[in-house]
Amino acid sequence: MPILNAAERLLRWIMVLIIAAMTILVFLNVVLRYGFNSNLTMTEEIGRYLFVWLTFLGAISAFVRGRHVRVDTFLNRFPPMLKRLVSIAGNVGMLACCIMIAVGCWRLTLLNTANYLPVSGIPASVLYFSGIPFSVCVGIALLVRLWRNMTTHVEEGAAP
Repeated sequence: MPILNAAERLLRWIMVLIIAAMTILVFLNVVLRYGFNSNLTMTEEIGRYLFVWLTFLGAISAFVRGRHVRVDTFLNRFPPMLKRLVSIAGNVGMLACCIMIAVGCWRLTLLNTANYLPVSGIPASVLYFSGIPFSVCVGIALLVRLWRNMTTHVEEGAAP
């Protein structure tokens, strides 16, 4: 799907830009601190926000590509129908977690719209909003997985 590939490429480029910005901020702060006995006070705040956003965007990328942590030692020993049921139950549980993350992050975003960071002046709600794109993207991926699990016919000797 060309749209999904373009979206994934865009997501990767955003993550590369965030890592580059964090690297530049840290390098600049080290040079200023040790070379000129000065520093940029806002780098800690901006770095923290960039790190949180990078974590959530990386989680989206890993989940959509199927590279998230998964222990399937016992699952591989189950018969195909039981594997399918466990997979559906797991996806429903993760979808419920995505809904809770979205609701919680939205409430925290609304609560912190009037709060600003003391040094950089960035709204505190920017930090909490980072969970919204994560839960929406992962939730959509989970719905697609659920649809595939429920509509795919599993034969007794085949893997799901």
